Amino acid sequence: MPHDINGTLLEEGDNVVIEATITSINQGEEYCNVTMETDEVMFPSENKTTIVLNAKQVTLCRKGEK
Repeated sequence: MPHDINGTLLEEGDNVVIEATITSINQGEEYCNVTMETDEVMFPSENKTTIVLNAKQVTLCRKGEK
């Protein structure tokens, strides 16, 4: 069964938070995209996942906040 980092069962339709660090910003006239790297590795490998989203799809969280 799929579960989150705390062991809570995940179901379709759940709203989740992805902890990631912005590694680059791509600004344009009409949009701004951010490239992020997940803070957690993708088990069982040691690789992190790269995600690209429009900046309006993310919310800033100050370091140390969750």
